[in-house]
Amino acid sequence: MSRPRGQLAPLFRRLPHGPSGMGREEVARNQRARIYGGMIEAVSQRGYHDTTVADVIALAGVSRRAFYEQFPNKEGCFLATHDIVVARARKQVIDAWQGERGWSNRLHASCRALLEQIAEAPKGPRLVLVDTLGIGAAARERMQLAGFTFERLITVFSQGAPDGVEVPPLAARAIVGGVRQLAFVHLLAGRESELALLADEVLDWIEAYRSSAAARLGSVSPIGPMRTPPTPARFLCGEGTRARALGAVVHLTLDGGYAELTDPHIAQFADISTEAFHRQFASKEACFLAVLDEFAAEALECVQEAIADCASWPEAVRWAIAAFVDYLLAQQALMRLAFIDVFEVGPAMITRMTKPIEALTSALSAGAPPPRRGPAVAPVAVTGAVWAILGSYVTGQRLARLPGLVDHLTFVVLAPYLGPRAAVEAIRAARVPPARAR
Repeated sequence: MSRPRGQLAPLFRRLPHGPSGMGREEVARNQRARIYGGMIEAVSQRGYHDTTVADVIALAGVSRRAFYEQFPNKEGCFLATHDIVVARARKQVIDAWQGERGWSNRLHASCRALLEQIAEAPKGPRLVLVDTLGIGAAARERMQLAGFTFERLITVFSQGAPDGVEVPPLAARAIVGGVRQLAFVHLLAGRESELALLADEVLDWIEAYRSSAAARLGSVSPIGPMRTPPTPARFLCGEGTRARALGAVVHLTLDGGYAELTDPHIAQFADISTEAFHRQFASKEACFLAVLDEFAAEALECVQEAIADCASWPEAVRWAIAAFVDYLLAQQALMRLAFIDVFEVGPAMITRMTKPIEALTSALSAGAPPPRRGPAVAPVAVTGAVWAILGSYVTGQRLARLPGLVDHLTFVVLAPYLGPRAAVEAIRAARVPPARAR
């Protein structure tokens, strides 16, 4: 994510010295707007961690004094810029909605406006969806608040549907998570221009969750208590140098946070030399990311074992998600690392953010039929939808409620592929465990 350094040309002309005909508040608003633009451009060129206040003020055409009169530091400026980008996107969506007549036309216009804005002016959305990751807890909270903002919009928009079908809160979270993941993947790959052409596909995918059939999930009983008690992950149980280093990173991160870790500290806790640690891992970051890789691989093993005797793809999906949730609950410490502490790692975490969920959805896609709703976006969007739901329960400290989500998460996966009504029927039919699990 780092960009080469060099002199940055100002984006805006400085305000003239002396009386400019502008009041103090107007000058301050003008400076804030320029600084927001400077932050967006600086981060676009250099990434957050390599951006300095000097870069921002050079691009904004303001003085250092003016910057610190508006913001406490670089992070405060970045977070405020994040908020203004989200607020503008929300306004664009609402304006598009209000500019049309008819519920379907309004929904299409809103979705198109959001995707076209990302495609045509990607630097601000990239700051929000990509560069925010890996900055820390404050940025993670901003990401959650942005998600809640658009979940509320979806809920409000759905209330005006002519068929009277509203989107339940969990489905709204799935939709926001799916669209966010779709945009994230395109921005990360530099393919944001393609988003402008996907409004119809996205709306078709959303329709899979806007169904009265989803209400019937409340009558489907959860699978019952999880079968696996809390136990250490297998990859942490070895006596070798690598396993001890991985275990040390897990323990120390949970105890004092990732930011406080150092390579010698990890080595000391693992009872190995720093040289021995570096023979296994280049840095604490590499060791932490290896924990996530092992976590995803071990979860996938549990999933594959659980679905080995399933007779159909829908049955495999339900029991894969049941096994996945079972494993997550048995590894609650690793869940915290994967869904919360990972935001402290820095830019390297960006491609790892959804790794455990991607492992699950990739395993399931092999036996899936072609999606009926939003086929061009469904595989990526489903990954984001599942991650968003699970992440909200982890960060909200509602882990005890995860078993009751198995059928709902299964619906999130099945509905775009089978259609909502067929998905609910498949979930009912899959309630009986496969032969090996009986």
